[in-house]
Amino acid sequence: MTLFAEALRSRTLLLDAAMGTALIDRGLQGRAPEWNLTHPGDVLAVHRSHVEAGAQLVLTNSFVGASAEEAAAAMQLARESGAEFVAGSLWAGLPDLTRQIAQLAAADAIWLESATSAARALDAVRIAREATSLPIVVTCAMERAPLEELTRLGADAAGYNCSPWPTDAAGAGVLKPDAAGLAPEDWARRVIGLASSARFLGGCCGTSAAHLQALQRLRATPR
Repeated sequence: MTLFAEALRSRTLLLDAAMGTALIDRGLQGRAPEWNLTHPGDVLAVHRSHVEAGAQLVLTNSFVGASAEEAAAAMQLARESGAEFVAGSLWAGLPDLTRQIAQLAAADAIWLESATSAARALDAVRIAREATSLPIVVTCAMERAPLEELTRLGADAAGYNCSPWPTDAAGAGVLKPDAAGLAPEDWARRVIGLASSARFLGGCCGTSAAHLQALQRLRATPR
């Protein structure tokens, strides 16, 4: 069993915040993975800001799909962040998912994000399970997702990310919602209120290191 597989079973981890939002704020136009090659310092700075805010796992800058060169750079930059774990980020709906997964074989896990339908989430897990022996995490951008079915099919953890926020996060192992226009403290309170079972918490679109810091403070406060 890998260290990350053991962490999935026994630990609570703080995940990272939004990469795309931060790069857009720095001037990104076009595909984010291109910046792994053209603006590596900016990508690394975002990763490091999340780690400095407490993130123990960061996702590679490869969500929309990457060339082989972009994927290799994404892995290197994520490792250089100093995070304990690195997961290969891929949109669950990518048409070349098998190839994309192969390019991220050096990651600690494959992280399938933003599935917008049950069928898409299930298909992505099936493809990933055939393509890799790495742990697989899948998150859904839906109000309700077939979490138990996803884990039966081979996902090592399943949950929610981005928007809409889930109506009920019971049974979710992962919760990584968008900022929803909320200030960091308000966002963190809402996440904690929803996270009845989730052990892996972080932020998606619009969130930053400030959101992770607020989440850390609330998690450390006795309730």
